[in-house]
Amino acid sequence: MSSLRRLVGRFYAYRALSASGFVMPVLTLYLLAQDVSLAGVGLAGGAFFAGTLLAEIPTGYVGDRVGRRNSLLLGSLVVATAHAGFALSSSLPAFVASWGLWGVGSTFRTGSADAWLYDSLAEADATDAFTRVRGRGFSAYLVTAGVTALAGGVLYEVGHSLPFVAAAVTSLLSGLVVLTLPEPAVTAESDRFTLAEARDALGTIAGSRSLRRFVLVVAVVRAVPETAEVFVQPVATAAGLRPAALGPLYCVLMLVAAVGSAAAERTERLGVARWFAVGPLFLAATFALGAVVPAVALPAFAVSRGVDALTSTLASSELNDRIVSRGRATTLSAASLVYSLAFMTARFLGGSLADRTTPLVALTLFGFGAVAVVAVVGALGDPFRTESAETARAD
Repeated sequence: MSSLRRLVGRFYAYRALSASGFVMPVLTLYLLAQDVSLAGVGLAGGAFFAGTLLAEIPTGYVGDRVGRRNSLLLGSLVVATAHAGFALSSSLPAFVASWGLWGVGSTFRTGSADAWLYDSLAEADATDAFTRVRGRGFSAYLVTAGVTALAGGVLYEVGHSLPFVAAAVTSLLSGLVVLTLPEPAVTAESDRFTLAEARDALGTIAGSRSLRRFVLVVAVVRAVPETAEVFVQPVATAAGLRPAALGPLYCVLMLVAAVGSAAAERTERLGVARWFAVGPLFLAATFALGAVVPAVALPAFAVSRGVDALTSTLASSELNDRIVSRGRATTLSAASLVYSLAFMTARFLGGSLADRTTPLVALTLFGFGAVAVVAVVGALGDPFRTESAETARAD
């Protein structure tokens, strides 16, 4: 038990150091200071999603092929290189390349981190602790991101590139922690994960009606708070906040999200299906109230962060319970690809709708739209049906 506790502690340290909070409140300001236009900022930011879409499946296969720990180490090194690229860049093409590289680096972590944790807990016969450990690990990530967001604003005042240097250093430190983690037996075996097995792993979700519905529900529900992130800064400045106050604002948002992630285990006891029925409705109602009561606008974004963090942890736990260990990282990456496509589409449509209405009205419509999708999918078939990992692919 003590060895498991130490292992979990190192995982928490990795998650905390993998946060890139230093750069969150200053990314746009930094590019604008380098004479990049707002259109250029949008183009560079889009490169991050392009990187995730192109690399999600290949890096999931890498996690199963060379090991989850090695994949996490590669992710830390690539993200550190991307942040260093920002610090050294002064032109739009360089920023596009750095942001795209950041997206690629993040994909080394998406499937492999959860896969490593679940399989490591399985070896200790402790998979029941996954939701708690994953939730607290995500909370550690969010708390660190919030605190470093505060520091990032201060560093930016000293030197515009310093937040990116700090983010690169912490990413390298997360890689050092990864080196202390053991590789789960399922990926430490002598027989390597093959392309044929990768094809089967990719087909796990597509071949199961229940899993297809579940991934669709998660993608649609999480697309609402992901779209809300686009509107935090314009709504905050419209409410009278100065740019210097964005660091503290992001810190508060991160801390609220950390509370949401930490609450995942208790929420799971009430039932994942119940949360997906109540959570999206609560978020939609909160945005609706914020649309008519200006004082609720910024708190609505805090609620959105908390709902998203809780939903992400519950979804990861549910999905991991329903897939097999062999090829786990590849299957999780396939789900992440679906999520990324949903987020990109929602952000594009949300921005267009906000131009015609207001950000809060657009989010309200998106929120109730997500509620409707959950209801329709549920009427067609139960996406939360319990099924064993061994039979998921045969559904």
